[in-house]
Amino acid sequence: MQLGDYQMPKTVHNDLLNTFRNMQPTPIRTSLYAALFLTAFMALTSIGFFARINLLIEQERPGTLIAYLGLWGICWFCLMVAAMQPNRIVRWFWAIALSLSIAASQGYYLISGSELGPYDVLSLWQASHELGRAIDQYVPAAIWFSFVFVTSLAGFLLFPSPRHSLWKAHGSKLCWVPVIPVMLICTILLMKEGGGSQGLPQHFAPLAVSGVTLAKSAAQPEQTRTAPTIKPHARPGVRNIVMLVDESVRADYVNLTQGNVFTPMLADRARQILNFGASASGGNCSHYSNALIRLSATRGNIVNSIKQNPTIWQYAKLAGYRTVFIDAQASINKNASRFQNFMTVTEAADIDRIVTFDDIVTPNLDQELMKVVNEELSGPVPVFIYANKNGAHFPYQHGYPEDEVVFDVGEPTQVTVSKEAIIKSYINNIRWNVDRLLSHFLDSADLSETLMLYTSDHGQVLNPGSMTHCSVENPNPREGLVPMLAMTQHPETLRRLKESVPQSWQKTSHFQLVPTILNAMGYASNQVAKVHGASLFDSPQPQGNGFSSGDIFGLFHQEVRWNELALDKAYLEAEAAALVEKSETARLDTK
Repeated sequence: MQLGDYQMPKTVHNDLLNTFRNMQPTPIRTSLYAALFLTAFMALTSIGFFARINLLIEQERPGTLIAYLGLWGICWFCLMVAAMQPNRIVRWFWAIALSLSIAASQGYYLISGSELGPYDVLSLWQASHELGRAIDQYVPAAIWFSFVFVTSLAGFLLFPSPRHSLWKAHGSKLCWVPVIPVMLICTILLMKEGGGSQGLPQHFAPLAVSGVTLAKSAAQPEQTRTAPTIKPHARPGVRNIVMLVDESVRADYVNLTQGNVFTPMLADRARQILNFGASASGGNCSHYSNALIRLSATRGNIVNSIKQNPTIWQYAKLAGYRTVFIDAQASINKNASRFQNFMTVTEAADIDRIVTFDDIVTPNLDQELMKVVNEELSGPVPVFIYANKNGAHFPYQHGYPEDEVVFDVGEPTQVTVSKEAIIKSYINNIRWNVDRLLSHFLDSADLSETLMLYTSDHGQVLNPGSMTHCSVENPNPREGLVPMLAMTQHPETLRRLKESVPQSWQKTSHFQLVPTILNAMGYASNQVAKVHGASLFDSPQPQGNGFSSGDIFGLFHQEVRWNELALDKAYLEAEAAALVEKSETARLDTK
């Protein structure tokens, strides 16, 4: 008998077949595994769940605790319904939407250490053009986002196609059920004026937070911006005015002390600079700070003034200035075709020239910006220029040429993990885009009829993996720490600013910029002060200094989050201080 002639007994064949079938997971068993996986994933990615339970127990609020746990239960049930949808298109829709929600939540939490709230969403939406640079800066968060998204997506797709006839027939009718927890969380957010979403399932909470925030933003009533109520009392006091707003430059990294390692070239030109020391920004986000300045908001009434006051362009046009806006960030943000920092078409109608830059490598952007500034200053008519530098925007190592490195930061990947490398890269950027550039400007520009005011939109926190700025809750004071410099050779303006510097040293804020500009344009000081407050020519305001964080447009309520800032405090990191000490020691040794 040949081997091929052998036939397995039928009973043995059936026994083996049944054994193999028993080894295969049944649809019910697979569904159970998938449900357990998604449940575990939902629990592991929760933020603040047990902390909120403990808080409610300690506060003896059993009703709220039951409602909280009930909402979690509803979210879990709706998650399972979404994952078991018999219609593949519906299941894929919910899988992608809910997975994006939880991935965004986890990525943001890794960076900021806090949950995604309404004001965070508003800030992120306004800064959406920064996505590419944010990914470069927060590589671990981007990797974690991708991992969470793919893992969550896999959890949904683990569920087998339903075979039960009843569910196959009627399951699609429940395709809208996952909307329920989103709407419930939206209701909580509206009742609590943007709060109440903490500790809720992250498959649903970020969707609700984003929906409410963007809807409230779109529903904001159109405010009528008033025309200037004060008029220039004389011809412009200064022929040309430049408002130069840098990006992410912190005050304590702009130093006019001879031999310092941060801005040594500017220190050599200290006599040409009026230095008001550390100052407080209007906000700790680029778009908020720039809007507060351009829209001439006042500290005492930010929400109403930012929507109703005349813009800086309106004031400039009334005073007889040509208006120019230069944006060195638009092209790098792939934003050359649309406005940013809350600029609208209505605002832009009062701007005579808008300049952005295409096909310019990042290290050269600010150089091109200053070329336009010099070009406009040599023009035939008085000009007011508002310029947004690219400055020290993260990733810092992209902002300067490789052959201009002062401090070696090692391998590029090191910059994302080492605080010392981050600080060295930041200093390299400051030296290239601030120290070198402003020094060249001072050497070449004729400031006899020009006033340049220089500040930054916000400061920076130089900790690996953490939010550098734009925190809403309890922001690091370094986020609002900015320089305040003035440069002019106009005799009367120079005299007034020199007299003001001693009394205003480390007591100024962004809110003094517009009054200063209006004074220089020829508006009467006393009239300006009544509407906009004190200028840099005046004594500092008595209420102290600080900066806003989060919403400044009254999205949920009229009170702006205010963060007091002690400008006379030392904020320099130990790693930066060590570089200063090392440099000073080397300088003394060479004498």
